[in-house]
Amino acid sequence: MIRTTDVVIVGAGPYGLSCAWWTACANPGISITVLDEGDFACGGIGRNAASMRMQWGLELNIKLCKESIAFFEEADRHLDYPRGIDLKQAGYLLLAHDEAALTQFKTNHELHKKHGVPSEILSAEECVKMVPLLNAEALLGGSFCHKDGNASPFLWLDALYRAARRYNVKICMATRAERIVPQGNHLLVVTNQQQEISAAKVLLCTDWAAPQLLQTIGLDLPITAMPKQGLVTEAWPAILDPVIISFKHDFAVSQVMRGNILAVVAQDRPDGSDVRTTTDYLSFAARQVLDCLPGLADIRVLRTWGGVISKTPDMQAVLGPTEVPGLYIAVSAYKGFMTSPAVGRIMSEAMFADSVHPDAAPFGADRFKTGELIPEPMTV
Repeated sequence: MIRTTDVVIVGAGPYGLSCAWWTACANPGISITVLDEGDFACGGIGRNAASMRMQWGLELNIKLCKESIAFFEEADRHLDYPRGIDLKQAGYLLLAHDEAALTQFKTNHELHKKHGVPSEILSAEECVKMVPLLNAEALLGGSFCHKDGNASPFLWLDALYRAARRYNVKICMATRAERIVPQGNHLLVVTNQQQEISAAKVLLCTDWAAPQLLQTIGLDLPITAMPKQGLVTEAWPAILDPVIISFKHDFAVSQVMRGNILAVVAQDRPDGSDVRTTTDYLSFAARQVLDCLPGLADIRVLRTWGGVISKTPDMQAVLGPTEVPGLYIAVSAYKGFMTSPAVGRIMSEAMFADSVHPDAAPFGADRFKTGELIPEPMTV
């Protein structure tokens, strides 16, 4: 038996549920089905440090994150979620250990002013005054924005889940979409449970796994999986207000509301979907973190964890229609949590637009064919 629905969204992560909620809000009475092969928060969002920043070097990323942070600030009201999402807006402090980084920060700052981002350039002394845990050696300065911060990825996803359900969005966990088949002016989504779901519009929000479904319909996009690893410490009294980004050390370190300190430190690994941590990761990551933040030396590490992020040639999102009528895609390129509010709005509008949505246009998949890539200078 073929079941029909207006929209199928594949993936119940922050992109998928945000798109579902926005679409339901904008289209009363529409039927929306969300499919996810796992359980709640078992994918990338459950392995995410869940931080957010406006301090980017390209206008398109600034706009996405500025809109998203404004939504996060009012998430309890927008989503009727009084519990809140443990939002901590203590800023991002981006560190410069060489002149090239400091020059880039100053260039970004001019762009930030144009878009109303309240960033400021700090001297090395001002950085250490803000975060006494820092190693001042070789530090030249930094960039800071008090609107940046972090939140709980689990509470954010729970808020979206509950809000979408209130609009009668059907969310099917443990249901894997295995292939997509064009059928007239509709698309047929076939699941691992031998269900066949017919929809006028299908949106893929499976991030790094998107190529698996795209290939079933003859599409090939340069989206791959990249393993990432992190560590979490025991809970500690508040000692680290802003999220710390060091391009020299290739890491992000933050203290969440419950007191634990999270560190995501880049380590070279082959592309793939392996979420296991490497045996040398803890010693490698600890050296990087303590070289920059020696004041964290006495805090015990509870565990390390692994995850996967999506990777594109320019490390930018892929948003919008595909070559197949009715089939859309939203891939985050590692900025899924922080851009999910804005992307939900954009994709909900893009699926029903008569032309290319202006906010999605820079992120179109056609750039991979034309070679008009948009690399972001502030990618860690």
